[in-house]
Amino acid sequence: MQIDGERRPSQRLPVNPRRHKVAPEQRKRVAKACNSCNVRRIKCSGDRPCASCASASRECVYPAPIEKVSVSKSELDDLKKKVDLYEKALQDALPDPAQRQELLQHAAGSPPSAISPVTSPFSTSNQFAPSVSGQSTIIKSEPIDDDHTTGRLLHDADGTARFHGETSGATFLDHLKELIGAVLPLAHHQQPAPHDGSAFLSTLGKCHTDDSRPLDEKDVNPLLLPPPTSMVSMLAEVRYVLQDGNGSWPSGGIYWFGDLSQPPQPPVAPPNQASFNLDAYRSLAFPHAVFAVAAHSTGPWPPINESEDVKFSDSFFARASLLLRNPLDIGRCSIHDVSAFALMAYHLVEVCKRDSAYMHIAAASHLCIMLGAHRGWVDERGKRIFWTVYILDRWLSCLMGRPPVLADDAIRIPLPSDAAGLPPAAGLRAHVELSRISGYVVCNTYRIAPWDAVNGSGDSSQSPGKVMWMLEQWKSTLPLRLQLSPDGLSNDPACVMLHMRYNQLIIIATRPLFFIAVKKSVAERLMPQGSSKEYNIQLAHLKMCIEAARNNIKLARQFMTINRHPKPLHAMLHYCFSASVCLILESLVYPQQSATPAQSAGRSADIQFALDILHGSERLKSDPKDKSCTETLHDLQMLVARLTTPIHVDPQISNPNLQALGLTNSFPQPPPMPMPIESEPALYNELVNWMDDDWFMYGTYMD
Repeated sequence: MQIDGERRPSQRLPVNPRRHKVAPEQRKRVAKACNSCNVRRIKCSGDRPCASCASASRECVYPAPIEKVSVSKSELDDLKKKVDLYEKALQDALPDPAQRQELLQHAAGSPPSAISPVTSPFSTSNQFAPSVSGQSTIIKSEPIDDDHTTGRLLHDADGTARFHGETSGATFLDHLKELIGAVLPLAHHQQPAPHDGSAFLSTLGKCHTDDSRPLDEKDVNPLLLPPPTSMVSMLAEVRYVLQDGNGSWPSGGIYWFGDLSQPPQPPVAPPNQASFNLDAYRSLAFPHAVFAVAAHSTGPWPPINESEDVKFSDSFFARASLLLRNPLDIGRCSIHDVSAFALMAYHLVEVCKRDSAYMHIAAASHLCIMLGAHRGWVDERGKRIFWTVYILDRWLSCLMGRPPVLADDAIRIPLPSDAAGLPPAAGLRAHVELSRISGYVVCNTYRIAPWDAVNGSGDSSQSPGKVMWMLEQWKSTLPLRLQLSPDGLSNDPACVMLHMRYNQLIIIATRPLFFIAVKKSVAERLMPQGSSKEYNIQLAHLKMCIEAARNNIKLARQFMTINRHPKPLHAMLHYCFSASVCLILESLVYPQQSATPAQSAGRSADIQFALDILHGSERLKSDPKDKSCTETLHDLQMLVARLTTPIHVDPQISNPNLQALGLTNSFPQPPPMPMPIESEPALYNELVNWMDDDWFMYGTYMD
């Protein structure tokens, strides 16, 4: 219980509701008592300080005066009608509540806390949040800092919130949805579905994943193996597609999970099937993981029966999981379990279960540390397994925008080396070095888990210019067997995938600048005046981003040609999707007049190739109706076409982007005219910032 002396002078008791108003001339007490006298319910002299506070040597504080404003009822009703009208107009212009909130904050010039909260894509109370009762509210709806590298909480189809950092493609697409959704009503009048791009914009705050899909684990027997001939065939297929091309690739491959040359021996059935010890058959987890990859990743292309592929691979995966059981139970763990966990993580990525893969590779990484593999207490085979785990850890870290598990400073193990009975180590070594650069991009360029500044590099660690230098050094020191031919191709599928990852890192490192360029270009199309600043350095690096995207489509075509199993791996699909997004946005960054007809045709062909590949891969999903990737690209094409069409021109008339979509007409396109947006000062100022301030902020971005 708090006594009077402990109450702060700034606190007051509520007004007594039974007290009647008294005219000033009839008052026997002062009009306003000090806070201390108000709390004690005693008479206040009204002096400063009052007599009571002066005698008690207390601080005498009076409440701040409140200005009372009186309006007539008719005037109040008129004001309410105007507010309702303005709110409806604002909702029509910006359907997304988060964008309205941001616009109101910008107009008021107040911090987010000064305005009452509304529903946002990151709030647990919005339409994307799970509706399960009793859900914990420990996770905050907003990040605790306002750094632009914080990432986002995106919700899956079941409403589960999943964190995606800034290197994640899902986060980048969410930024695009906000940007396009804010300016699209100003760029052109709405178009009827399905050509309005609304499906893409309606997924703000969402991400697509199969992590919520349960695995088919019914009645699996962990001791059941395929026939010997089938095991030999599946091992050979996985070794060819995933590891070293059955010894035919000059690079030696860019992963090494273990010996895939010999099938496991069929186990002796235990006498008591109900209570046998699973630990005695733990070694079967690795071949079951191999068979899961084989069942899903080496099937026919285009797929014949989608659902059977998924169920078939799930059964093998379930057997491996049953044998490994709880990864926290480390009583019988060995380096062979690390291989199994790593291969299971790879399979989970292939079936679009990235969060599950993130957990499995974390288990493999911690097992490596527990076994001392990171300090070199393993043979050459164990060394290659460790570095494969390291590569997958860095890949998933970049894919999800999350901190990696293995810290570079803790690793003392040498790089892989050539050894008798093992494939050449050149490809794996180069992949390790490229993965180190990937970790640098995630941790330092995007500030997800920065460490370079601690080592004395300062703010330069955020400059993609350093990453570009690191990538150029990596490429210039590649051995001859890993270099591309003068036409930018290779006949080694592993080498092709290695260079696709190199190009993807260029795209990721320059993507913040690319996004700024998109904003600047959109603003200049809507504003009557252009930017007063020119940044040739940035434009040169933007071209590097576009060139990397084109190169990845070119390499993807080559991979589909030379690979014995043309079924695309998840990494290639991811690289193609990222490249096609850049190529679609290219028409926003650069004027159409700057591209020759041949360049425009080539870009359209590259985008269509990516669409065809992604369309085929979507048939392999657990839900054949899930067309999220292709629909996203189609909608993005339509939205960009609308943004590049002047306000007074029908968006289905003579626009190169719409021509690529089959929406053409022969009418000439008149010159563009500026948008009359000066009447919207908040949005006007924001567009000015997009044109000038953001570019100024990144003025030394690539130095």
